[in-house]
Amino acid sequence: MEIRRQQKFSVSDLKPHPKNYRKHLDDQLQHIIASIEINGIYRNIVISSDDYILAGHGVVEACAKMGIKEIPVVKLSIPHDHPKALKVLAGDNEVTKLAEVDDRLLSEILKDIKMEDDLLGTGFDDMMLANLIYVTRSAAEIGDIDEAKEWVGMPDYEHESQEADERVIVITFPNEADRNRYIETTNLVVVNKGNEKTWRTKWPDHSRKDSLSIRFESKDDSDEDYEDGDE
Repeated sequence: MEIRRQQKFSVSDLKPHPKNYRKHLDDQLQHIIASIEINGIYRNIVISSDDYILAGHGVVEACAKMGIKEIPVVKLSIPHDHPKALKVLAGDNEVTKLAEVDDRLLSEILKDIKMEDDLLGTGFDDMMLANLIYVTRSAAEIGDIDEAKEWVGMPDYEHESQEADERVIVITFPNEADRNRYIETTNLVVVNKGNEKTWRTKWPDHSRKDSLSIRFESKDDSDEDYEDGDE
């Protein structure tokens, strides 16, 4: 099969394949657009000899939305309805699904990205990353989805039990030594070392006050209180 490379091809002349079975929704297109804005078009679009798209429908749609007039393509010497063309159409979408994905490593990569930038262009958003972290870590590391949100550093993170007037600040440290130095410098009392990554505290420290407010009652005492109507 002969391949003829063309540096540029008019976006308006490219035709969606009539058997393209994948639809590119607005959320996905926004990620593709962000990637093009940052990195340019780093993959050639593959088209048939009669100018139908075989691979890259989403990129072409994104370019049309962006007003890009010309894009690089690889043109094959087969018509769009040839079995080899259909194999390209299916293979471009499906072969990557056979790869084994290390979801935990993926979450680490996305967390590294989020430390410096937002996730637009990766196919993930903050909530999706929080969910990925939650399902790829044991309870000893991430206790619940709220803790996963905090680990990600979502700006709208809140504990379910948080009072209406309380405010939350999430501080991320590059390493454990810096975290320990900050705690030592500020005399911060950590009330919950939930896991290696995430610690929680409250300011000012109410730990002593809370401990003094605890009162233990015997079962008989409790029954008498309830009988007297005193809760």
